[in-house]
Amino acid sequence: MDFFVQNIYTIILMPLWIAMLIFIGKLFAVFQFRKVVGALTVFGSLYALVFSTGAFVKTLLNKGFTYVLTNHFISIDAFNFDVGVYLDGVSAWLILLVAIVSLLVSIYAYSYMQYDKSFMRFFGYINLFMFSMYGLILSPNLFQMYLFWELVGVSSYLLIGFWYKNPEVSFAARKTFVINRIGDFAFLSGIILAGYIVLTNLNNFKAIAIPFDQIEIISAQIYGCTSDGIFILLCILLLMGAVAKSAQFPLHTWLIDAMKGPVPVSALIHSATMVTAGVLLLIRLYPLFSLNDIVLQVIAIIGAITAIICSIFAMCQNDMKKILAYSTNAQLGLMFIAIGMCSVSVALIHLTAHAIIKAMLFLASGVVICALGGNTDIKLAGGLRKQLPTTAISFLIGIFSLAGFFFAGFSSKELMFSALLEEKHYVYAVLFLVIAFMTAFYLFRLYFYVFEGEKHYVDELKPIDFNMNLIPAIFSILVILLWFVLPKSENILMTVIMYIVTISGVFTAYILFYQKNLLRKIPLLQDVFFNGLYIDDFYLKLAKIYNAISRGCYLVDKYIFDGISYFFSLTTRLISWTFSKLQTGNIQSYLSYSLFLVMMCFGGIILVYSLIIYFSEVQ
Repeated sequence: MDFFVQNIYTIILMPLWIAMLIFIGKLFAVFQFRKVVGALTVFGSLYALVFSTGAFVKTLLNKGFTYVLTNHFISIDAFNFDVGVYLDGVSAWLILLVAIVSLLVSIYAYSYMQYDKSFMRFFGYINLFMFSMYGLILSPNLFQMYLFWELVGVSSYLLIGFWYKNPEVSFAARKTFVINRIGDFAFLSGIILAGYIVLTNLNNFKAIAIPFDQIEIISAQIYGCTSDGIFILLCILLLMGAVAKSAQFPLHTWLIDAMKGPVPVSALIHSATMVTAGVLLLIRLYPLFSLNDIVLQVIAIIGAITAIICSIFAMCQNDMKKILAYSTNAQLGLMFIAIGMCSVSVALIHLTAHAIIKAMLFLASGVVICALGGNTDIKLAGGLRKQLPTTAISFLIGIFSLAGFFFAGFSSKELMFSALLEEKHYVYAVLFLVIAFMTAFYLFRLYFYVFEGEKHYVDELKPIDFNMNLIPAIFSILVILLWFVLPKSENILMTVIMYIVTISGVFTAYILFYQKNLLRKIPLLQDVFFNGLYIDDFYLKLAKIYNAISRGCYLVDKYIFDGISYFFSLTTRLISWTFSKLQTGNIQSYLSYSLFLVMMCFGGIILVYSLIIYFSEVQ
């Protein structure tokens, strides 16, 4: 196992090499075989899977095992910023999880994108994205994490905007990029502030990049040498990076628009990759955040607000991908609650279960969307259980699990609920049950509309490639197997309560689907929740105000400040032109100019003298 641990850094380099090979081949019009590109991408994921499995087994057999390998990247006098890898139980497990998801998604993407003319570019972006994710997870310090943090943002922008010729897709990619920049700016500010505190108060040059293998010691030192206000400010700045990347309130809106990208991209972003980067940041910095109860309360409150409002939004949507996207927001909110109120281990368990489930649900929805010729409206589907039996079974396993009935999702949710009650966080426990009810409602509403009832589509179903049916089935098997691997709560009462709540959500969805006349919509609330509380519209208004202010500043700069510059330049040119005309080479002209100047000076002196005499007599 030591071989896999010592060479774990090659996991980062492999997808980068494949991406460069694809892009260089595209540039020079060589290496244009789609099967070869697909095989290389799958090989890169297999390579990561093998090495991550070896590394995970090593950490599993040796409790508390860590491995650090760093090299100097930037050296400025006594300052050294290192890059390398940091392997512990968390990073080993997440690398394994990402490798599994990326492998299956890559196989699925080969079939999904096989007729796209930009097939090569898509797989180049996929490999670039995986390079960024592996580098982020294995980062040994905050400095390297921020570098790969930005690379993840750039590569996700490229993937979401893959069909950039579509204006809606292009707008969604730009929106994702801009909103994430807000969190990234705060994150960078927090890193700079932390480095400044370490340098000025602790005089520790080696810890300026905040290495994770010393995070507990450094956190205690930072807490000891700062006031509560400065410490909370530092934590909030770092937290904002996680809020933006994990799409938490109020920066959650970008994740819904990210659905404009291809289905494999949605599966990657929503499972164990981009959106979980924020959760990883909270886990890495938990020794710092846990030193102040206010910070943990803020984390939990942000998660609770996100989970509640996004669950409500999901209940009002008719777009299949938007329902699953809001579900991702809500489940990430539960992870924030777990970190703030329970423990890191509970959040990591739910992250694992959610990653596999959500990847499978998105890929299964991709099968439905392809079969319906691109339609994503659940009310234009219906009765697909008989036409797509494998997909229906996979989808049903996924929603049973995510709703908390059986399998991996049941284990993680039961653990979270039990932990909240054991820690006596009764308010959050009640909110958790409300969220569980809404989760069961909107997931089974989605299932009933798509797979049950009468058929509402007109055209014949499109044929589906074998791989696209196979991969969701494999994910569903993993969801079931995880049920036997993940720890479980032994409190029977908690299990009964969970079942009562989730069954109530399913029963409500069933009644409202088959007895539509029972539902009386409230138009105002329906519109408000359907449009996400108009938060996006509010942001657009802010953008327009900012644009107006920018336009005003532009006009002031152009016509006032530039005008002043032009005035002085023209005045200087006028004076120089006037004096140039006086240079005649005629001595009589020079004498007359001199005499005129002397007369003007004499007249000025007399005028000043007269004014002095006048004002002295008046006084």
